[in-house]
Amino acid sequence: MAMIFGVQLLSTLIIGLFMTKIFSSYSYGLLIFYNVWFCVPPSTGHLGEFSQAYKDHMKKKPRNGDKKTQLEDFTIPKDSDFKARYNRIISYTQIKLLPHGEEIDMIVLMSLSSILIYAVTEAAIYLEYTPVTDLHLSYIWSLIVLLFCTKFLCYMFKVYVQLGGGERSLCAISTFLFIVFALMVSMASKKSIDFGIDEGYNEFVEEFSKFGNATKVKGQDMSMPSVKAFKGFLIVLSGFIGALLTFPSFRFGALNSQLLRKANEVKEEDEEKPSYSDSFKDKMSQVLVHFNLIAPLLVTLCWCKPLVQEHIEKQVQISEKSFNILRICFIALMMLVRLFSIKLYTQTHLDSAKRYLYTLKREAGRIDHKVIQQKIAYTFQYSSVVVLQIITPALIVLQLCLILLSLQNMPDTMPPLTATSSILDGVTDIIPDVVSKADVSVFQGMRSVLTKQFLTSVGSYVMWWVVSVNAAVSLFSTCYHHVSEQV
Repeated sequence: MAMIFGVQLLSTLIIGLFMTKIFSSYSYGLLIFYNVWFCVPPSTGHLGEFSQAYKDHMKKKPRNGDKKTQLEDFTIPKDSDFKARYNRIISYTQIKLLPHGEEIDMIVLMSLSSILIYAVTEAAIYLEYTPVTDLHLSYIWSLIVLLFCTKFLCYMFKVYVQLGGGERSLCAISTFLFIVFALMVSMASKKSIDFGIDEGYNEFVEEFSKFGNATKVKGQDMSMPSVKAFKGFLIVLSGFIGALLTFPSFRFGALNSQLLRKANEVKEEDEEKPSYSDSFKDKMSQVLVHFNLIAPLLVTLCWCKPLVQEHIEKQVQISEKSFNILRICFIALMMLVRLFSIKLYTQTHLDSAKRYLYTLKREAGRIDHKVIQQKIAYTFQYSSVVVLQIITPALIVLQLCLILLSLQNMPDTMPPLTATSSILDGVTDIIPDVVSKADVSVFQGMRSVLTKQFLTSVGSYVMWWVVSVNAAVSLFSTCYHHVSEQV
């Protein structure tokens, strides 16, 4: 069967079926939420103990044999000494209560599958079971993950725009600012920062013209836009990406600020569950927080030639290809550290319910009991959105790292149009009525248009832009929340 389908396609089918089988009986979201504490809203009866109106209502005897009902509308003093109960997430049933629990499961499933398929494909290429010029199926899985993450970011962007007010204004302002920043980056000198977009696009245009002549397309204009027009498209795309990442980066920065503050606070001894778990006071947790905050800033400097690239290449004496591989590996490591510390940020968000109750008890006045219950319940429901806001930018960068790493081993020029992939040969042998040899030749021609230089330059720019936007907005959000809490 491996001779018919090829090692890549066979391994893809096996991994896909295996991961799907596990998905039907196990939740990948448990990897994130397992053993995480969350606050349970106090019951109406418990809050009613601090309301005289509720007590008077419960003392009244029902008329005509009617059942006694609880009073629904009553207020209690804000400084009431009511207790909050805590539970741990240990089952898939609790994750089903989250509005985006299934999306978390699907994104984690596809991400793990793409990483496994990438490892198997690279191993097959290294052991020479698969030629280097063969179709890399891990690209397809990585693109699927990118589509899932982009879909969620677009959904959240749509929600924020529909809210109106400050959220809509922030979306518009961030889009404009990032377009201006992207324009400044495009005007920078190639000696300071260069992604090779000019060379890559010119090579793309040259190969596209060859493809048009080879397929003998008549009556159609095969001319391509200029390099400046393509850069203009990238500038607009950069502004849109920056707008999508604004609110997730703000959330990530706010959680970093809370974690830094929690490390210096003292645990209260008279609570059913401590305000902050011992893991937050652990030195390793503080190291993770600082690494997730500072590492993206270092990554943004990796494309600065005078500051990093030329200095390292001269001091360490490594080639440009080796430097690119080291740079991509460092970025992938940074994203993996962020993904492994997701439980830390999830617990921080859920502890905001405890912080809300702590602040409420120090205020004067009265409050409706439903407001307290809704606020605590909303914190738990919104935790799935917070998780997705943290992992989606990291997964986008991680999948781009996998694509760029595989491109480093690809030849600079693809095989001629007559060469076919072993995978596609197997498909045409099995389903010749659906995929013909002519379709394979056209596919190979289109594949040769997307050259290694073009894909590497565009992929590097998009990855650098995502990391830069996330780092800049997260740092601004961390400083903003830190200053606002001290005022």
